[in-house]
Amino acid sequence: MGDVFTILVLTHFGPGPALTTYWLDIIAAHLADVTRRFGLTGLSRILLYRFAFNLACCAISVWMMHRAYALGMASGLREPADQILGLAGLAVSWFLTNTVTVSLAVSLWSNQTFLAVWREGLVLYLLNFSGSAAAAGLIAVFYEKAGFFVFLLALPLAVVLYQLYLFYIDKYEQARAHIAQLNKLHLQTIEAMSAAIDAKDPYTHGHIRRVAAYAVSLAECAGIRDESQLMALRAGALLHDIGKIAIPEYILNKPTVLTESEYDKMRIHPVVGANMLKGIDFPYPVEPLIRSHHERWDGNGYPDGLSGENIPLGARIMSIVDCYDALTTNRPYRSPMARAQVIEFFRREAGRAYDPSLVEVFVTNLNRLEAKAVQVNVPETPLWDSHPTKMQPSVRPLERVQPVQTYDRALRADSTIQRELYSIFEFSRSHNYCLTPNDVLVFMGAKLENLLAFDAAVFYIADLDAGIIRARHRVGAAIVGLQDATLRLEQKLSGWVAANNQSLTNLPPFPDFLDFQSAKPDFQNSCIVPLNKNGVVYGALAIYRKERTKFQDEEFRRAEILASQTSLVLSTLKQNEDDTDFLTDAITGIPNGSHLFLMFDQVANDADRFNYGLALLTLRIDDSQTIRRKFGHLSVDESLSAVARYLATEMRDTDILVRYAHDEFMILAPKLTREGAEALMSRLQNELDHFRFRVRSNVEIPIPVSIGLAVYPHDGMKLEGLIETSELRLNQDLELRRAVKNRIRPMG
Repeated sequence: MGDVFTILVLTHFGPGPALTTYWLDIIAAHLADVTRRFGLTGLSRILLYRFAFNLACCAISVWMMHRAYALGMASGLREPADQILGLAGLAVSWFLTNTVTVSLAVSLWSNQTFLAVWREGLVLYLLNFSGSAAAAGLIAVFYEKAGFFVFLLALPLAVVLYQLYLFYIDKYEQARAHIAQLNKLHLQTIEAMSAAIDAKDPYTHGHIRRVAAYAVSLAECAGIRDESQLMALRAGALLHDIGKIAIPEYILNKPTVLTESEYDKMRIHPVVGANMLKGIDFPYPVEPLIRSHHERWDGNGYPDGLSGENIPLGARIMSIVDCYDALTTNRPYRSPMARAQVIEFFRREAGRAYDPSLVEVFVTNLNRLEAKAVQVNVPETPLWDSHPTKMQPSVRPLERVQPVQTYDRALRADSTIQRELYSIFEFSRSHNYCLTPNDVLVFMGAKLENLLAFDAAVFYIADLDAGIIRARHRVGAAIVGLQDATLRLEQKLSGWVAANNQSLTNLPPFPDFLDFQSAKPDFQNSCIVPLNKNGVVYGALAIYRKERTKFQDEEFRRAEILASQTSLVLSTLKQNEDDTDFLTDAITGIPNGSHLFLMFDQVANDADRFNYGLALLTLRIDDSQTIRRKFGHLSVDESLSAVARYLATEMRDTDILVRYAHDEFMILAPKLTREGAEALMSRLQNELDHFRFRVRSNVEIPIPVSIGLAVYPHDGMKLEGLIETSELRLNQDLELRRAVKNRIRPMG
């Protein structure tokens, strides 16, 4: 309605009053709209430079309208044809002046092409200006026929039209807000699905979001303005790798060339992704982008072998930006590629892997894409972090992989190799509780040198809190520079092997040394095996050769055997890394069997040197099972402690009392003859038979024991023989005591 009155003032009073009317209309309409939507506080939202631009456009529009109307009225046509022509010219000039100036400003501000902006709402604006001119002409005609009375009749119509306008504008804004909310929710749902893909490989966290940003930016640079195409490209970029959910993680994250069977499994992910999305009715074409984003311009891609422009445009865009992000981010097997190398790579692949015209647009606008990388918002807490407030080891659970091949050939070697493997086996199953990890690595490193040939080998040990593996022990002739080698878990070759529990063999080891500040080793071949046990990451063993000589299957298997036994010992040490007293029994507080073994040789040497007797007494509680059955396990432990306290009071300072087995004690008594030892046995048995142990507050029981005796050197020269003899006599004593108790004469 404001436009109508502006035209009326222009046709009856000239351009000056018309401009004033136009300005007042623009100011009043804008202030009313702002206060209606935001209240009085919304006045601060007005941008003065835009406001001034709009007022300047009003002046240009009024001048153009005045000139067009004057030309129409001066055409020489009879009335009312001249007036109709003048109003038509006025409407067209107003339409062109208004839309051209505003579209030019918007295109410069939004970095869009002028034609793309000008075409938006073209028909609607033309109808608006034409309708306003027609309404102004009708009012002028009625005014001439009916006078001022026509304005009084038109006023209610203007009010009704204005209220209808406000009503439909409000409904339109509500619908637009609802659509925007649905679009946002739809996009958030897609992003949540893409997060599931990211969770398959935390190492590429953020890759999908960056690809989406790059794809939309490259599409805009290529002149794509259609909103549905851009939305399809964004959704397709977020979901382009959704089919990788079907690919095992050890294949996704393998830091080297895939085998033929692994590559075949990888190639199915575009088809899987497209099939997953078939049942979703997207408002724009997404499925073709997912299926074809690994097609090549020359037709050598997959899954359908499409070539040239037969590949969907969105898929061609995605293939470029997907590769760009992969090349410019850190990966387990290499560092990011330099900018110049990226440009050289894409120019080389233009016309082969990628659309040459899109590559040219990409290279020309690379600065814009690089700026997009900074703007991408990647959540700090990844999807797989279920406890964001707690520090988590930066390593995934170990993969469940297929069974390894038989080790028979590795074991069926010559006697020297078999001897070394057997010594490793014996070492890993001996009591290594007091060893340090360094002791273990030194022993295993020495054995490794006897099992296969190499120039350097590094035992990397994992620090899960820091998420790294660090060189802990090195062997070989070319270990210079490897003493401070540190790799992040999941990265390079050795870090990937440690984190994924997968071995790698006969690969160039240069990725392990990419971040070395000093001179990089010149190793040409490697064999890397994990040091993991029961799902726990201990590290990796990396073996390097300067020559390209391959590691034979037997050598590889021997390395795996040694690594597995190393992991076994490390896991044992891990379980016992607390302040355990290895020579003291935890329940009774007296020395344990290890103490006896350590002391025996020295005590026996003294007995030989000074020619005195040495007696070994073995005592076993007769009714420990009955006590356990009637009163529970804790009562057995308490009875053992009571017996230990009693025996300790009866021992001499030179006697050694130990708890040997669950319900057995041993006494090593120097300077004690057989007769004296038998007398001691009789006294101990008699007193313990009458000993009262309070097993309950109102229950006391005796703790009878059976005793066996062995005397050094008559019954044996070694501790094992004395123990065997004493336990044999203990069992005889037990049978005799049971027979006496049951009044049964023993046989024989």
